[in-house]
Amino acid sequence: MADDAQNVAMAEVSDAGARQEKLHHTVTACVRCRQRKTRCDPSLPRCQPCERANAHCEYFDSAKKRTIPRTYITSLQDRVRRLNEELNALEKEDEYVPDHEAMAREAGLVKFSENEECRFLGPSSGIAITRFVMEFAKAQAARRTIKEVVPQQAAEEIKRKFEGESAKPTSKVYPLISSVAAPDLPNRELMDRLVDIYMVKAQYMLPLLHEPTFRKDVDKVYLGSQDSTLNFQIRLVVAISMQKLDTQYAGLADSYYLAALPYLTAAVAKKDLSTLQCFALIAQYSLLTPTRTAAYWVVGLAAKLCQELGLCEEETIAKPPNGSRPNFIEIDMRRRLFWIICSMEYGLSHSLGRPSAFGVTVDNINVQWFQLCDDRFITADGLLPGHHPIMKKCIAIHFLKMRLLQADIRRTLYLRKRDAPVSDQDPWFIDIQRRIDQWVSDCPKNDEGSGLSEAWFIGRKNTMIVFIFRPSPQIPKPSLEAALRCYDAAVFNIHLQKKQINLKLIDITWIFTQAINMALNTVLWSISYAEVRQLHPLEEVQAHIQAAQEAIASCADRWPGVSVGSDVVQVPVTHAPYFTTSSPQSTLPATAMHYSLPGYELPLPPFAPMITQEMTQWSGEPTLSNITAGGFNTGFARSPELMTYDSWTSVYGDHLRLGS
Repeated sequence: MADDAQNVAMAEVSDAGARQEKLHHTVTACVRCRQRKTRCDPSLPRCQPCERANAHCEYFDSAKKRTIPRTYITSLQDRVRRLNEELNALEKEDEYVPDHEAMAREAGLVKFSENEECRFLGPSSGIAITRFVMEFAKAQAARRTIKEVVPQQAAEEIKRKFEGESAKPTSKVYPLISSVAAPDLPNRELMDRLVDIYMVKAQYMLPLLHEPTFRKDVDKVYLGSQDSTLNFQIRLVVAISMQKLDTQYAGLADSYYLAALPYLTAAVAKKDLSTLQCFALIAQYSLLTPTRTAAYWVVGLAAKLCQELGLCEEETIAKPPNGSRPNFIEIDMRRRLFWIICSMEYGLSHSLGRPSAFGVTVDNINVQWFQLCDDRFITADGLLPGHHPIMKKCIAIHFLKMRLLQADIRRTLYLRKRDAPVSDQDPWFIDIQRRIDQWVSDCPKNDEGSGLSEAWFIGRKNTMIVFIFRPSPQIPKPSLEAALRCYDAAVFNIHLQKKQINLKLIDITWIFTQAINMALNTVLWSISYAEVRQLHPLEEVQAHIQAAQEAIASCADRWPGVSVGSDVVQVPVTHAPYFTTSSPQSTLPATAMHYSLPGYELPLPPFAPMITQEMTQWSGEPTLSNITAGGFNTGFARSPELMTYDSWTSVYGDHLRLGS
C-alpha cells in the first residue's frame, strides 16, 4: 500500500555544461500524509498536500529515530551550492595573476563606520601597501582566505573595539574635547605665558604670525577690542598652546577653540592676509586633536585665497593684483603665508593621495624665502640695524624645503605614468637620495627646545626613503634592495618615534600617528621578501612590531580609534611557514645594536647599508609574485582628515566585520 512505506524519487536538475543529469534523492512520505493515509509527493520544502493546507511538513528518519522537517533537505542543498561557489572562487583565485601596477595605483574608498560616506585616499597615501601585506598573508594560508588569516573570533573582537571607539564622538570625547565654549580669556599673566609657549612650540615650524604685531594685538583685545580677526586668532593661539602643553589641558583648549568659532565668519570675510592666518591656525589646531572642521577643506580654501591674493608668484608678492602697495612687513608676511599654506597643502595632498590645489611643479615656484632674522628687526619701513639669522627661521625654512622634496617624489612616482624611471635603479633615485642626504646634512643642529632636532630630521628622511622605495604606481614591483632600505628606515623610525613619545619631545599630531602606522606596515610588507626574512629572524621582527604597537597605543588617548585593529598586525608575522626562527649566517657586515643621535640611544637591528657588491647575491626577482589584490587598514579617528593611508578596518572592513 502507498501509506505503508511510500518511497518516491525526487529529481534535482544540475547544469553540467551542455548536458543535464538527474540526481535522485530518496524522500520518505511525510508524517501528516501517513496519518491521513493520503498520497505524498517528493516536493520540497513541503509536499503538495501540506502546501495546500499550509501545514508543517516533516518525515520520520528511522536511522536517527526522530522526525526531520523537509526544509532540512533544502538547507543541505543550499549548503552544497554555497560550498561549490567558494571552491570555484578559490580555484579562480589560484589562477589569478596579480597586476602589481593596478594594485599600487588603485585608490581606496575608506569608511569609518557602516553608516558614513566613503573617504577618498589616493596612491601616495600608501593605502596600496596594506593590500600587498594582507594578500601576502593570504598567500601563506592553506585556503588563501581572509577568514583563515583573521579568524572569526579575532574579527569580532576587532569589530567590538572599532564600534566602541566609534561610539565616542570625536568632538565630545572626555577629557579631550569640550562641548562648552570658554566664556572669557585667561588672565593676562597666563595669557602672556601661553603666547610664549606658542612662539616656542609652533612658530619654529610654521611662523605664520609676526610676533611683535601679535603681542600688540593681544593688548588691544584685553583693552576691549571687538575686532573679529584679533579675537579669533588670540583664542586659537590659546587653544593651540594648551594642546601642546599636555592632554590634561585638551578639554580646556577645545573650549577656547569653540569660543573662537563665532568670530570666524567675520574674520574670513576680509579675504586678506589675516584671513590666511585664520585658516592656517585652524589647520594647525586640527593637527593636534580631532576637530569639527575638515582640515583638507580649510587648507583648500586657503590655497585658493593665496592664488587670488597673488602670493604664488614673486612678481606679484610686492605688487598685488588689487594695486595696493604693501609695506616691508606685509611683503615678508606674504612670502611666509605662501610657503606655510603651500606646505600644508602639499603635506595633505601627499598624505591623503588627493589632488594638489597648486597646479604647478616645484620647479616653477619662484617665491623667495622670508627673512631669517628675528621679527623684532622686521618693521614696516625695513630691517633694523643689527639683524641676523636666528635658528627659529632657519628650522622653519629647512622644514619647508622638505615639502619640495616630497612633492617631487610624489610627482615622479605617484601621479601620471611616466616613461622613466622604470626601476629603482634609475639615476633619478640616486639623485633624489643625494638631495635628501644633503638636506639632512644641512639641517640645523640646535632645536632650541622646539623638538625639531637633528634626529627629527633624520626621521623625516627615513619617511621619504620609504615613500621612494615602497610599491608605487611608477615602480609597482620594487627590488630586494628597495625592500631592505624600506625595512631599515621603518625600523629606525619605529624606535625613534617611540623614544620621542616616551620623552615627550614631540606633539602627537595625526601626521605623527600616520607615520607610525606607515612604518609598521612597511615592515610587514618588506618581510614578504624571503631574503629579508632570512636576514631578520622572527623574534627581531616581533620586537619591532611590539615597539610600534606600544607607540600606537600611546597615541590612542590623543586620537581615539588609532589603536583599533593593531593586534591584527601579528597575523602576517606569526603565520607559518614563511618565517624562520633564526637567521642564517649572513655575509653582510653587522652594525652596532645602538645608533647614537644627539639626545638619543636608539636600539636598532644588526643591519648595514647595502652596497652594490653585497647585493649581487640576491639579484633575482623579489618574492611578491604571489601577492594579489586586497587590503586592510588601521582604524583612525572618524574625521576624514584624521584618516591615514594605512587603516586596517576600512579597506577590508567588511571582511573583518564578517570574518569572511
